[in-house]
Amino acid sequence: MRSALPRFSPATFAACSGCDICALACPVWQQTHDVRLTPKGRATALQGGASAEDIVESLGACTLCGSCVPACPERIDLVGMTLGLRADLAAKGRSPLAPLAAGMIEPPREVSKANVRLKTVLLAEERLLADPSLLAAATLRLGGPAHVIVADDTGFDIAAALEAGIPVAPERLEEFLAGLRGALRVVTTEGFLNSFLRKWLPGTPIRSLGESCLALAETRRALRPTDLYLLDARAYHADFERLVPVYDTLRHETGCDLSLDLQHLAITTAANALNSRFGTGPVRVAEQVKWILEGRRPSRVVVENMEDGEAVRRERNMPVVHVAAISAAK
Repeated sequence: MRSALPRFSPATFAACSGCDICALACPVWQQTHDVRLTPKGRATALQGGASAEDIVESLGACTLCGSCVPACPERIDLVGMTLGLRADLAAKGRSPLAPLAAGMIEPPREVSKANVRLKTVLLAEERLLADPSLLAAATLRLGGPAHVIVADDTGFDIAAALEAGIPVAPERLEEFLAGLRGALRVVTTEGFLNSFLRKWLPGTPIRSLGESCLALAETRRALRPTDLYLLDARAYHADFERLVPVYDTLRHETGCDLSLDLQHLAITTAANALNSRFGTGPVRVAEQVKWILEGRRPSRVVVENMEDGEAVRRERNMPVVHVAAISAAK
């Protein structure tokens, strides 16, 4: 059975110069200051002849926020490198994440075969699906029920498998993609799959729910200079070059603060990372929220991802609103 996971090129290992720029927004470096657990640490070890089995701890620590990729001056696909090494571990039965992902994979179920041609397909996160009022608001902002299909098959199990390095059965991948082909656009609420979807569905625009909502003038008008806008880090870094000017324009137009550092890298809460969900990695979500809010006193936090919103609510007593509902927020 072939894996759907794109493989890395060994040539990328030698390209690392050891500059450490990848650590700028890396949550693992921020919380541990252990270079072995960083992209640089993995690249250096591999250059020295280490195998994936020699750096299991480092591979299990990464949150896959993606901030290292746009930061890297050598243009190394550091996320792809990490995913490829995780796949090597899983193939040898050494992956610390594979058992976690396996527990998240649901058995096959019946899904509707809606005609998605020229429609917007929304891949909604679990929390959004469980919130009918917010889901309705998101659907309205994407064009309304007549133009939007909320997918029954969100590919959640595929994302979990890929994150852990577990092979995805070709027939399962085809089943998922069959429900997306022909769509006008695919809108995601968690950005890990975005880079994969662009490869699997060439020519189909892949957009985050946050960016899609911000395309509406009413949404931008509802943002305040006292707001902190919390980006979906994975979606942002997966399309970094295109999205930097989008969010720069947002900042200048609305005056709101953004969860970006001086290098335009997004600081992640890491709440969506597989290891964070199970508490197995070194990154503590509470510390990430503290880092994001350090030196800031927003009147409210506007989020693109509900897991990020829940993380802020859990750690800080402040108003949090999803960008899809912001025009109705008080």
